[in-house]
Amino acid sequence: MKIECQYCHATVETEEKASFPAVGKCMTCHRAVKKDSREIQRLAALGDKARPFPSHQVYTIADFVFFSHARHRKAGIDCAYCHGAVAEREVITKEVPTTMKNCVDCHKARLASQDCHICHELGQ
Repeated sequence: MKIECQYCHATVETEEKASFPAVGKCMTCHRAVKKDSREIQRLAALGDKARPFPSHQVYTIADFVFFSHARHRKAGIDCAYCHGAVAEREVITKEVPTTMKNCVDCHKARLASQDCHICHELGQ
């Protein structure tokens, strides 16, 4: 059974940069789901208003690269394509390299634009 987090998906579907909700939102479900997990217990101890994620950034891109989660979701790219089966993991690890070659290869495979200005803000 695949479980999707409605709170995590809210920002991914609409924002340029994905983010995590406050702990209180996470704990709406995690009071019952995976409550024995050491990571969920650590999360619960932070308090409802805290925004604990990421504890360390897993995916990074250069400052001159523009990446929109919302645009990729609108194109039908499933989160698992880059992030793997996040809902089944205790710890998030980098699944896909954040290199220009990897991005261009993906764009080619999906017949997406390869124009430089799509990902790079030229003339800045």
